[in-house]
Amino acid sequence: LSFAPPLIDSLILPPTPNPQGHTQDTNTYFLCRTLRSLGVQVCRVSVVPDEVATIAAEVTSFSSRFTHVLTAGGIGPTHDDVTFEAVAKAFGDELKPHPELEAATKALGGEGLEKLSLVPSSARLHYGTDPRTGRPFRFPLVSVRNVYLFPGIPELLQRVLEGLKGLFQNTAVQFHSRELYVAADEASIAPILAEAQTYFGRRLSLGSYPDWGSNYYQVKLTLDSEEEGPLEECLAYLTAHLPQGSLVPYMPDAVEQASEAVYKLAESGRCPLGEGQHAPGHW
Repeated sequence: LSFAPPLIDSLILPPTPNPQGHTQDTNTYFLCRTLRSLGVQVCRVSVVPDEVATIAAEVTSFSSRFTHVLTAGGIGPTHDDVTFEAVAKAFGDELKPHPELEAATKALGGEGLEKLSLVPSSARLHYGTDPRTGRPFRFPLVSVRNVYLFPGIPELLQRVLEGLKGLFQNTAVQFHSRELYVAADEASIAPILAEAQTYFGRRLSLGSYPDWGSNYYQVKLTLDSEEEGPLEECLAYLTAHLPQGSLVPYMPDAVEQASEAVYKLAESGRCPLGEGQHAPGHW
């Protein structure tokens, strides 16, 4: 794999039933967050139906434009699992049974899974390590050129990407992020945000997201950059120019984070609660 700093352009192409609304997509969210933590910038997401010609056209187009193309779904044993066939069509390849995949499907049970071993003849196999068990995956990730074909089941997709992070890790880039929570109407701070974008726009990305359901803030601001310096400068600028007192302390998922902290403290054996203290009449 060749990396071109400062960014790797990557694309996620999930051929799922989402256009009909039969499933809720969580894969895009997970992939975007995880790839970003690896130094990968996701530039395009395309949702397509399970149609060979449509998927093949997207793969052909995006494979030539992006460093990596990740697909999610359409690689199972049923009639509507056509991603392998579509990728083969995209590259003028043909489906052939792969000996290693034939052995893997037999180990998984074999019956009804034969289709899983039919992959483009130029396919490569990547065996990762299951982060939960520490053991190698029983079934590999298949890739063709710069296209990586992930399973669509969220639990499997997450485990596969966690176990094969090295395929996409870009050590030349580390993204830095900050979040600010503002208790002011978005329209009232829009001129300040526009000025900040003018001053810092080439060195960072500034996002504004109103939240009408929060009791604590009205707008969440996000700052993203490949360098710490621009973030700190923009933070100082916003702190100085936003309405006085409008920046509020806020911790997303505070209850969950507090619970995790309590459990970790208890597991460490350093929790002082109850140590050497007994209620009268109790031992």
